[in-house]
Amino acid sequence: MEYRRLGNIDISTISLGTLRTFDVSSQEDIAVRKQILDNCEAEGVNFIDSASAYGNAETVVGEVTEGRRDRFYLATKVRCEGKEQGQEQMDASFRLFKTDYIDLYQIHNMIDWETHLPTLEGLKSEGKIGMIGVTAMVHEAYPTIVDLMKSGRIDTVQIPYNVMERGCEDEILPLAEETGVGILVMEPLKKGRYVNELSHQPDLAPLAEHGITTWAQALLSWVVSDARVAAAIPTTSRPERIHENMAVGSMKPLPEDLRDYVRRETERCLG
Repeated sequence: MEYRRLGNIDISTISLGTLRTFDVSSQEDIAVRKQILDNCEAEGVNFIDSASAYGNAETVVGEVTEGRRDRFYLATKVRCEGKEQGQEQMDASFRLFKTDYIDLYQIHNMIDWETHLPTLEGLKSEGKIGMIGVTAMVHEAYPTIVDLMKSGRIDTVQIPYNVMERGCEDEILPLAEETGVGILVMEPLKKGRYVNELSHQPDLAPLAEHGITTWAQALLSWVVSDARVAAAIPTTSRPERIHENMAVGSMKPLPEDLRDYVRRETERCLG
């Protein structure tokens, strides 16, 4: 597994997201998530991203990382309006994670960021969190994010980036390289659409020499072949999928001609 710098830590290039997939409550489902974490640990994955808005995800992460908290970096997000409610969400994250330290706390989709940022700066100065980040789903938020990156007030940015969604290439990725702000990539598979909703079967033959055996691996490799990306954070509810996804973290970066091929093949197969 390759590790890249994200602010003040080194994280696995393929890490773990928890949107929807960790919003479970039955002991049977939680046992499956524990197996997912077992497989992550076996593969060298050391970073988990969650959020207060992901239902029971923080609770489940706290349960399945108990006893091995020191083996994973944890990230989460605040998503609400108002200082008091924001503080309540932040306090809940520590309680649900069963920890007194969170490695990365992010402002979810930039919601009320001007209120939450000073609170997070206070937590960072107190040593309760390691880094501050922001996330965004829409390009309209990018100008504000660019300003924050230039200000030095944030350590990370989480954005969608995949073969079809490349809006961050214009300014955010170059600025990240210049400023050292870490980039986390959500939706590298577009919520699985670019794997599960194809009209045609992709041709993997040109990618075989790089060890790619599935189209999900091709799409993940496309993302992390950009050295400005610290990690992609795909989600899964299937423990066996961890081995498939995480294998990408040990592959050599795709050269630009093969990245172009993956993009063109995605367009063909979605058509």
